[in-house]
Amino acid sequence: MKLAIDIGPTLARAAYLDASGAPQLVGWPDGSSALPALARQTMHGLLVGTPAAQTLVGNAETTVVGCTRLLGGQGTWPPELTERLPYSVRDIDGTAYCNLLYAEVSAPSIYGQLVHALVAAAEHSSGQAVDGVVLCVPAGAEHRFRVAAKAAVEQLGRPVQRIINQPSAALLAASVPADASIIAVVNCGAGSTEVTIAERLTSGTRILATASDMVLGSDDLAWTVARRLSERFQHTSGIDVWSADRAGVARAGLQRAAAGALETLVHAPETLLVLDHGGGFGRDLATVVRRSDVDTWLQPQLEQIGALCRRALQSSQRQPSAIDAVVLIGEAAHLPQLRQTIAANFARPVGQLQTHGAATLAVRGAALASAQAAPLVWDVTPYPLGINCYYGAEELFSPIISANTPIPTPAVHTAEAYTQSYQTRFPDQTSVQLDMLQYRGPRTPQTYGANRVYPNECELLGSWAFSGLKPKRGQCAGFTVTFSIDGDGIVHLSAVETATGHRLDVQTRGSL
Repeated sequence: MKLAIDIGPTLARAAYLDASGAPQLVGWPDGSSALPALARQTMHGLLVGTPAAQTLVGNAETTVVGCTRLLGGQGTWPPELTERLPYSVRDIDGTAYCNLLYAEVSAPSIYGQLVHALVAAAEHSSGQAVDGVVLCVPAGAEHRFRVAAKAAVEQLGRPVQRIINQPSAALLAASVPADASIIAVVNCGAGSTEVTIAERLTSGTRILATASDMVLGSDDLAWTVARRLSERFQHTSGIDVWSADRAGVARAGLQRAAAGALETLVHAPETLLVLDHGGGFGRDLATVVRRSDVDTWLQPQLEQIGALCRRALQSSQRQPSAIDAVVLIGEAAHLPQLRQTIAANFARPVGQLQTHGAATLAVRGAALASAQAAPLVWDVTPYPLGINCYYGAEELFSPIISANTPIPTPAVHTAEAYTQSYQTRFPDQTSVQLDMLQYRGPRTPQTYGANRVYPNECELLGSWAFSGLKPKRGQCAGFTVTFSIDGDGIVHLSAVETATGHRLDVQTRGSL
């Protein structure tokens, strides 16, 4: 049996195909279809899922919430993310290790333990053995995340059959009108927001463009509300919840309360938020949170989400009127603020947004993708990729693959592969450092003019020394660099010296 797995910052889900070919969600004893994506380190070992969630209050310093946000980061985690954590994180050879008092635990090991729990539950409920996994990941999940997630699963002895992006998977399961040709999928996840524009063809579905922000999910919205509530408590009660303790346990508790308030405000105009004095304040703290307050606090982030919609439309060369259907997926798809923003940017009433089964649509689609005769989906890479290169005295980002390039791309050793030509900076130079870079910014990178991008604006995906070059005396060595992206979104690199054929091949199989 093939098992589709979708692990987010807060919840993890799995699904498989039943005898009729319909996707079935893996259930849990409490009647839910989701496992809390938490891990708590105790004196006796690591607890994952519900046992960790049940003891979260009072154990924030030993509990990891959102291991996927640390997966594959190689020390480049956004500061707004790491500053929130009630424990320290350090990078060891490209892997995030969380200091949970009793032990340091790596993000991949937590991810692997969550996969193990999902597989065990699926085998128990179905009575079948899992012999392959389809991983469902955000479209904006970059190369290192995909490599680390795949490695974590395969270390358990479970082969990864495929990695599929959440919006692409959702398209396989979504119930959209048969005559809908151009479809927008907006993934409102706990850790990210991404907008994908797709075209349905007779032969399959082609992704036209994707725009994503990996620190713009419902979890981040709750942190914004928590920050504003902390400011309110400081003003009304003189208590700074944000800095109440060195580890940030009180801050984490306030964020969970803010997330609960956001849920309540979906159905009510206001709610009472209470922080227990057990947080170290000496007394209970309480305030009324109104939906109008939250709308104001979240306006900057809602504008960012609107900008993602417009960027995806522009990249796909489509107007809002050309979109036949808009499908919302993800944990935050029910939030009214998000729905209103998305509807406005696609020029349609909120009631026309398709939100049925939003939280589970991606994993059910991933289960459909596990079938041998699964419908075809041609995806794109969300970000431009390239290397560092000197142009005169300036070191710049030199793009090799543009954003929204269809994947898989031609293999590195084929004539159609994406290749750029370079030469060493100095005569008689026998080695160059090749930095594989990814640019997430708003510009379309060029090596001249206003759209120049510098390496410090990019993420470093890997670095290799291309040595053994043999230039003619007094001359620079010419060489080519080729990138290829496979169907799972994993990048491969090849460099070849033009005159000699001397080459460097990098096929990443683990963390870079």
